[in-house]
Amino acid sequence: MRSINEPRLGEAPAIFDMDIGTDPDDTCVAAILAANPSRFRAALLVTSDETREKGRARFLAGLLRAAGVDLPVAAGLPSVRRRASCLVEEAGLSREDVPFSLDAVGEILRVLEAHPRVDYVGLGPLTNLDAALGLRPELAARVRLFQMGPALCGAYRREAAQYNARLDPDAFARVLCRVDKPRLLFSHSSWGSFGEGMRQRLGVYPDDPLACALREAHPAAALFVRHLEAWVETGKDCSIMHDPLTVLSAALPGLVDFEDVSLVVREDGWVGLAERSHVALGAALPARGSVIAGVLSGRHAPIEGRAIEARMSLDTDDEAARRAIAEGLLGEEGARVAVAWGAWNRG
Repeated sequence: MRSINEPRLGEAPAIFDMDIGTDPDDTCVAAILAANPSRFRAALLVTSDETREKGRARFLAGLLRAAGVDLPVAAGLPSVRRRASCLVEEAGLSREDVPFSLDAVGEILRVLEAHPRVDYVGLGPLTNLDAALGLRPELAARVRLFQMGPALCGAYRREAAQYNARLDPDAFARVLCRVDKPRLLFSHSSWGSFGEGMRQRLGVYPDDPLACALREAHPAAALFVRHLEAWVETGKDCSIMHDPLTVLSAALPGLVDFEDVSLVVREDGWVGLAERSHVALGAALPARGSVIAGVLSGRHAPIEGRAIEARMSLDTDDEAARRAIAEGLLGEEGARVAVAWGAWNRG
């Protein structure tokens, strides 16, 4: 569980590294930041998996401008796949008339140089931070990393490694090995339905009570809903709030249960537990780790890779998470909306 003395997001200047523009969960984070700019002490917002026309940065900068918020934005590095475009560009949601920096790596280095401690919130691949630390490896000691992903071997619903890790697995592994005890929100903590064929516990759907309330809220929230609608038009059912949970669980106690563990990071982006951590967590069942009980109750399956020490997410209080997300977007009114949202998702 969270240590009483564990640092929380918001106690140091923060960099938010986002692959905003495809799945709307990054846009939800941007809307939360726009609703309360000082809450997490955001010093810089950068994009990752950037497109040729910098559509992700244009969308992010446009969202902040629509909300009347002045936060620095920088376009980051493209992915190894060199994407030509992203959903918000294709849907016409990226603005043309907004300023932003074209040098995310340089901006990251400037923030790290200026502060003895910086919270780095990784909501996409770690290509930008890897490039920055490749130039200035001594600055890794200043980074406190809060990362969405990866996935645990044997506990992920897909055959491929989790997206943020597999998009640039070399950078992902290098950064996790360079920084001290990264705090990782694993996919098993944010993914899960209420039952077979039922809605996602942390899914936002275009016609659910949260989306309906956001349409009438501030401009950034309304833009999140427009992005969500475009996402669903591609054939998705909803957007699962992986990234908002990563951010809010780093700032608020009680949303997610975390534990110090020894991990092995494989070169393709998969991550496994070291045997001693597998045994220790298995002994805590069923009180903790129930969401990965299938892995923990079986025999340890060793994998080859780099060994690291990290804080790993286990179980999530979904009701508390929905309330934190809704309040982050809507303020006090969010508590009521969160109850209706949860009831709708159970339906």
